[in-house]
Amino acid sequence: MTYNVMRGRYNCYEENLKANEDFRRSTNINSFYNRADFVRTNLATIANHIRQYDPDIIALQEVQEAPSSMSIHHEISTATYLAQKLDMTFTFSPTLFDNEVQMQYGTAILVNHHKFRIISVEILYLPLGLEPRNSPCLTIQSRHANITFRACSIHFDHHATDNRIRLQQANKVINWLNKGQYYPTTFLGDFNANKTSATLTNLYEFFFDDDSQDNSLPTWSECGENLQDKLDYILLDRKSHWTIKNVIHGLNMKKLNPSINIAMLSDHVPLFVETSLSISVE
Repeated sequence: MTYNVMRGRYNCYEENLKANEDFRRSTNINSFYNRADFVRTNLATIANHIRQYDPDIIALQEVQEAPSSMSIHHEISTATYLAQKLDMTFTFSPTLFDNEVQMQYGTAILVNHHKFRIISVEILYLPLGLEPRNSPCLTIQSRHANITFRACSIHFDHHATDNRIRLQQANKVINWLNKGQYYPTTFLGDFNANKTSATLTNLYEFFFDDDSQDNSLPTWSECGENLQDKLDYILLDRKSHWTIKNVIHGLNMKKLNPSINIAMLSDHVPLFVETSLSISVE
């Protein structure tokens, strides 16, 4: 699964969600004294949505984490909170420090530690755009089968019209894919580019994804508007024997409460892909 969670504090819809009784009851919080109360409730709702599909790997974008184990001014550490709720382990990769909230900001990957162990972590530092970006890439091994693969959380530059930096960032991860020891690889995340862009065109030479209608639906919107553009992808490398068994777009996921629109929990919706990976035994 990939999900840009906007730190769990999507202020655009905050007042709508605070007024929603189903949302308020979802974690038994009846009043919101500060932003942390809202964020905690929003992230708990996100966790409940994710839990329905029991993903083994979750790439998260727009994550904030305290620089130490201590909470900062009641702020919520996104990956820590979701990993605890979902009983997963996580790797967080900071890209900058947000002075406003005194928190680190970046991307993360959550892993089902009951099924998999992380055997190495590599951080890819991407060409600089509007802000620093990097990509945590995990080499992951199954606890129950002789299968090792890699997963990278992607969050490319967000410049609205200039694709040059995104293309450079895509080329950086392609070059990384093609050097060193090879493992089956999946890139999951917010690419900030649509399918017709040069960024995705280059990536599709080495990766593929599902061509179903569900996987072509837009995943992002401006505040308060309908979903406008597809920016989020789960890409699988072409060298390996990946099979896509199922794709579920966020708007088509089961609703915990009919009155809570999952698109309101962030400015992106999640994507869930069920895959299988066949390994040849020599």
